[in-house]
Amino acid sequence: MIPSSIPTKTRKAVKRPFAETYILISLTAFALTVVITRVFLEMAGYPQVGNSVLHIAHAIWGGLLLFVAVLVTLVLANRWAFTLSAILSGIGIGLFIDEVGKFITQKNDYFFPPAAPLIYSLFLLLVLFFLLIRRDKQPNPRSSMYRVVLGLQEVLDNDLDPREREVLLKELDNGRSATEPHISQLANQLTTYLQSDLVPLIPHRPGLWARFNEWLQHTGKRLGQKNHRRLIVIITTVLGLQALFVILLVAILWLSPETTETALTEAMRAEAETFNLQSVIWTLVRLFLQVVVGLLYAFTLLRIRQGREEAGLDMAIFASLLSITALNLLTFYLDQFRALTSIFATFGLFLLLITYRAWYLQTAPDDKAV
Repeated sequence: MIPSSIPTKTRKAVKRPFAETYILISLTAFALTVVITRVFLEMAGYPQVGNSVLHIAHAIWGGLLLFVAVLVTLVLANRWAFTLSAILSGIGIGLFIDEVGKFITQKNDYFFPPAAPLIYSLFLLLVLFFLLIRRDKQPNPRSSMYRVVLGLQEVLDNDLDPREREVLLKELDNGRSATEPHISQLANQLTTYLQSDLVPLIPHRPGLWARFNEWLQHTGKRLGQKNHRRLIVIITTVLGLQALFVILLVAILWLSPETTETALTEAMRAEAETFNLQSVIWTLVRLFLQVVVGLLYAFTLLRIRQGREEAGLDMAIFASLLSITALNLLTFYLDQFRALTSIFATFGLFLLLITYRAWYLQTAPDDKAV
């Protein structure tokens, strides 16, 4: 039996400071690596490094970068090491997962149709993981002290600015509320130290991500609420008309079975190797989802015209998420390069929607800009 005077060891996990930033960096590097790799290979005609016997696939380089990313965090204690590790891991997993088609087929088929949807599904899972990580939770005294101890690296590197010190002091306020005397006493002593003149401070310099957010808000506010809304209306109108076009096309094909049979026959002749019933089924499913998304955008316009801007915006955001998660996934299965265009456009619209809601619908009426 352990004596009561000996404290029980605690192994509960604690989230690292700036964990969401590192995940975002890795996620961005992963997405850019896959896109750049696939576009480069398409433009270069899929060259191979090797000879008649050897083939050095880029998955090998991806695995090597993943190994280096692990070594960086195992060897180096500096904060910038985690940023470097995030970049290397994102590039590494991008190069590795790009060849997933070779890993799941007996013929090592890089062009296996489900490969691109699998890559995109992994990307969506990482996005979900990022959203879960960045959720704000009230830290307990122990996790606050972890943040403080790690944050004190800035003092050792002569890189602590006044804002960072205020953040550390806020965490120490929470640390002083700990029931364990050794934690609260440590928090008190560190508070006294950080408030003293012994701590060297440098001028505050916003990081790259902070500068990007500041630029985005400045540019968006210059656009103005009216022009911002007009841009959303134009894009959703185009997407709604696309849905109407698909409905008319399906109606024409349904009412003209002879035309449908002729079109299918010509498609089978033109693409005899790739045309199959499964592709037809998934194409029809994609068209159905495209109609649903387009109708949701059409209802968005109706809500905006009725003056129910917030309800319309929520519907448009739901339509964008449905397009990002389901519609683009099927598009990747049918045509990966068309899917890339669709993804960039959908994410662009999604950014317009959430920034409009954040800037103009979640602020006090007096603060709204026109």
